[in-house]
Amino acid sequence: MSAATKVLASLVDRFPDLPATDAAVSRIYGTRVELSVHDDLGQFEVWRSALGIAPAQVVRETECGGGPLMWLRADTIVDDVTIHLVGYGYVLTDRTDDPVEVA
Repeated sequence: MSAATKVLASLVDRFPDLPATDAAVSRIYGTRVELSVHDDLGQFEVWRSALGIAPAQVVRETECGGGPLMWLRADTIVDDVTIHLVGYGYVLTDRTDDPVEVA
């Protein structure tokens, strides 16, 4: 966990002006840090860009059964530590029943 903790601390130092996220260091995978953004996919995009993750690397998922919850996720490596970035948001339906993503 030492490497992951050091990388997390370095992200705080490198990006002090970025939006706050929930951060977790995995006790199972000692070289993984998860950064979670809730209810603001715009903040996910800020972190994605800062971490140098290409838009094509982002995976979009939704609840089974067509529920309103959606999330974006992407991984990158920083100093041999996997950074798992995930952002949660909602999908609404417009008047034509086409999905509309809401940040």
